[in-house]
Amino acid sequence: NLEKAALFIFLNKTCFNGLYRVNSKGLFNVPFNNAKNPLLCDEENLRACSQLLQNVEMQVGDYKECKDFIDSNTFVYIDPPYRPLTQTAAFTSYSENGFTDKEQIELGNFITEISNKGAMVVASNSDPKNSDINDDFFDNLYSKFEIERVSASRMINSNAKKRGAINEILMSKRDFHTWLSNFRYSIADFGYYIDFKKVYNNVDSIKVELNILNSLIGSKNIEADFESLVAKYPEILKCIPILLAVREYEIYAGENGDVKLYTFHKQINTISDYKLFMKKTGLFDLLSNHIINNLYDYVTGVETGLDSNGRKNRGSHQMEDLVESYIQKAGFKRDVNYFKEMYISDVSRKWNIDLSAVSNQGKMEKRWDFVVKTDNCIYLIETNFYGSGGSKLNETARSYKTIATEMKNVKGAKFVWFTDGAGWKSAARNLEETFDVLDDIYSINDMQNGIMTEVFK
Repeated sequence: NLEKAALFIFLNKTCFNGLYRVNSKGLFNVPFNNAKNPLLCDEENLRACSQLLQNVEMQVGDYKECKDFIDSNTFVYIDPPYRPLTQTAAFTSYSENGFTDKEQIELGNFITEISNKGAMVVASNSDPKNSDINDDFFDNLYSKFEIERVSASRMINSNAKKRGAINEILMSKRDFHTWLSNFRYSIADFGYYIDFKKVYNNVDSIKVELNILNSLIGSKNIEADFESLVAKYPEILKCIPILLAVREYEIYAGENGDVKLYTFHKQINTISDYKLFMKKTGLFDLLSNHIINNLYDYVTGVETGLDSNGRKNRGSHQMEDLVESYIQKAGFKRDVNYFKEMYISDVSRKWNIDLSAVSNQGKMEKRWDFVVKTDNCIYLIETNFYGSGGSKLNETARSYKTIATEMKNVKGAKFVWFTDGAGWKSAARNLEETFDVLDDIYSINDMQNGIMTEVFK
């Protein structure tokens, strides 16, 4: 309606600070301004706006009505009535119904919903920390979004001296590539490389036997000397496998495909068998030629090398340990309100919840790394860290994407994934697909920024 449009422009140009407000009856309720000669018709600007709005469909109504138009190709900017910073500034009546914290929370839920549909969303609002540094209303409401505090000029205030720069907040969907850029190359602590306590304990357990075997170092008649030692101290046989960097006490060895089982935890084979084994494996040469000076030191080196093979296992546990430490910092206690390594059936029985929707893609029963229980929800948690790439990463991302989709049909439970590691950069595409459908996927950086207290409520 052209006449209504003209009247609206007239009101905007002649009312106080261009404010739009209605009373409880829905009628315009703003006083006049003091402009002596307002520019009521800026023809050039109106024509420019008209040009830009060609082929644009505009709708007026409740913001929720636009949900059906929104998909992954939609950009949405939401500029709601701002939350008041103080009680004396508690003006929220842009409409006859008002816009209180209740409406702000409803809007936050709507933003989360359309974000989960893949839309790119940006919302603005006042920053309550301008007046109360401890007011975390929006930080909590939009904890799963990026929040940027920006300086903006406030033009509407009855006191002109109070107009000017003030912080506002912009909330936007987390950017996957920014999130991924903070992934770590390693989370190795100082104990990751070698477990020296374990090394020393292993060597000390055979210290006496090693010292007896030391008598063979530099022997000129090593086969006879070895036979005499075994006859007198048969327990020295249990040291032989570790001299070859083998932990097992039973070793298969032979030539031309003809192998024999050699047993070392006690004397099972003949002494001739053991002498042949020592000769053919090169152990007699190692000892008689004085290549080493002390078997205790030698075995310490062997144990150190073998222990380095445990890094992969230690690495997998390091992420679990890190996540657990943050769960504990958030106030949860093990076996009270959080639990480690629970199968789906255990969770179902303990809390009488139906998790049959989680198929685990036909594999053996799913086991969660952690389960956190609050009054409102059960959180099923997976953790992992990948410092290097590989096919395993793509498989993991696809599997968790499936779980995320299946869990949307489960009431009273949520799937949470904590992951990190520069290895994901080689599988970024699959990870991004999971990122887009899983609300609760977090990195170490997120944990450091306090996400635990925001997730587990």
